[in-house]
Amino acid sequence: MLKKHWKLVGIMVMVVAGLALCIGAVANKQVAEQAKTLSVDQVPAAVKATILAQGGTIEEIEMKTEDGQTVYEAEVVIDGQEKDVKVAADGTVLSQKVDDDDEEDEADDDEGDDDEDENDDEDEDD
Repeated sequence: MLKKHWKLVGIMVMVVAGLALCIGAVANKQVAEQAKTLSVDQVPAAVKATILAQGGTIEEIEMKTEDGQTVYEAEVVIDGQEKDVKVAADGTVLSQKVDDDDEEDEADDDEGDDDEDENDDEDEDD
């Protein structure tokens, strides 16, 4: 009976240790995925050169860790359009995309204006 008791204690210790390791791994991943906002002077020279080569106004630069690699995400405004650029630590452009959110908002606003114009036309007919 005493032998069974020690086996049960051993299994419980292993389960608790396993849970502790899993919780630690999840917490570590969450910390690694958090972004840190930097100025253009705080990023590596290669990253700075790549971001500045985009032209426009730099709105924000964030440093993140993705799949164990440090990446820098810059928001750059060029001719009124926001462009998101993801750059590797060595200055390689990983991705670029134009943020269309502002254009969609303007399109929604324009649709609302059409309704007002229709109402104005109806008032003129009276």
